[in-house]
Amino acid sequence: MTAGSILDLDAARGGVDLEADVVVVGSGAGGAMAARTLSQAGLRVVVVEAGPRVTREEMATLDGPAFLSRYYWEGGLRMLLGSGAYPTMSGRCLGGSTVVNSAIAFRLPGWVRDDWIASDGLDVLRGPALDASYDRVFDLLKVGPTPMEVMGRKEHVARDVLTRAGIPNNPLPRAVSGCRGSGRCLTGCPHEAKQSVDRSVLPDAVAAGTTVLTCAPVDRLLIEGGRVVGVTGHITEPVGHARVGPFTVRAPRVVLSAGALHTPVLMQRSGISLGGRVGGTFQAHISALALGVMPDPVRPWQGATQGWGGFSDRVQGLKFESLWGPTALFAAEWGGLGHDLYRVMRDVQHAAMVVIVYRAKVRGSVRAKRNGLPFPQLWIPKEEMHVVMRELHRVVLGFLGEGARYVYTGVRGVPDEIRTPADAEALLSPRIRPRHVTMTANHVFGSCRMSADPRRGVTDPFGKVHDVDGLWIADASLFPSPSAVNPQATVMALADLVAGRVAEQAVA
Repeated sequence: MTAGSILDLDAARGGVDLEADVVVVGSGAGGAMAARTLSQAGLRVVVVEAGPRVTREEMATLDGPAFLSRYYWEGGLRMLLGSGAYPTMSGRCLGGSTVVNSAIAFRLPGWVRDDWIASDGLDVLRGPALDASYDRVFDLLKVGPTPMEVMGRKEHVARDVLTRAGIPNNPLPRAVSGCRGSGRCLTGCPHEAKQSVDRSVLPDAVAAGTTVLTCAPVDRLLIEGGRVVGVTGHITEPVGHARVGPFTVRAPRVVLSAGALHTPVLMQRSGISLGGRVGGTFQAHISALALGVMPDPVRPWQGATQGWGGFSDRVQGLKFESLWGPTALFAAEWGGLGHDLYRVMRDVQHAAMVVIVYRAKVRGSVRAKRNGLPFPQLWIPKEEMHVVMRELHRVVLGFLGEGARYVYTGVRGVPDEIRTPADAEALLSPRIRPRHVTMTANHVFGSCRMSADPRRGVTDPFGKVHDVDGLWIADASLFPSPSAVNPQATVMALADLVAGRVAEQAVA
């Protein structure tokens, strides 16, 4: 077996043409796992990644805004429109969003799995194959409960707040090895403790012969005689995105792992819409936050980025997590400008945050803009946002019960500084609408759902695109509905199943 290689910008400057048995678009959770499975089956694999490789030095030295501008899609400013304007952030780098997420890893809850099987005829999920894929993923990622020694004071506050609110809680399972609790997960781990796929999965693929091409955003799929036969695009500078040469990768099999936003856009730009189903079933988790200012210092930048959490005992599919990230980003939203920002900066060291993530019944779509980027929209029923507000009310009362001087939620029409239970009652107002709530929607899914019924989905239960030869999908686009938990492990497990089927057919 001949080892592969990673071709960075300088190696590909001026353009490159490659051939393979399979080309995988995207090096994140789905793409890395698919490449590993395919290459270890003996196939020649090329992975094309739009972004560059991130160095350990950059993870240690770049501040939040600088890191986002270089290594997130659209500089971290991409928005979901529809019911409001909500940030949706994803990594544009080798390893994709696994480099910049909090490393939380859950298996798909059994009740969601049963729902997918029943709604879309996904009987493949019923047997042991998916469980075996999860086992491989969790072993590769070294998933385990966040140890108490890397918990910061903010995790202890979150534990006490959730306990006082009557919400079951415990350490979150995370894909880390040797975590030091540096609190920098959202800008990469400077200690290389987070098991992002660029360090935990892609090395196995490269060792088995995979070639990885970075700084290579795909423009279109190559289609000949009704069959997908490769991809084409341009080698692009990571800063400024100037094109420095064309590239083409020809292969009889293409696996799209570009994510729930870019996968449908690539298909649409290549003339594949399947009657509007491509990009027509987009969904996302919705969220809310409670930031409590405690009487004693918390120093929220210390400890695991997200180490503590729990699931609602009242609402199925709703979870709670501690959180902190680059202080400059949170302070800008929380404090505004001038004197208000100065006051907030004095309170930052006393802050602790609990966020809510909810598998709401939403609907959405993704369409390609003229510049080739996604235009995502999401519509949230007001009743579903009221579900979130009721659970947020519980968390706010928990903060106040633990002695918080005040709690900030970012909900318009609610006091900026909730100081009493009476202030908190404003969260239960029937007048609150989704556009009034400060939230992010970073868990995105379902834009090319898998279904045994070709009239309902874009792919079959093994990720093969209906009515299109040579094309598979292996990312969160496949999800028939939101996962109710952080999606990375499920993306990887499904990618392992999809790639396994591609390999079987190729070898046969």
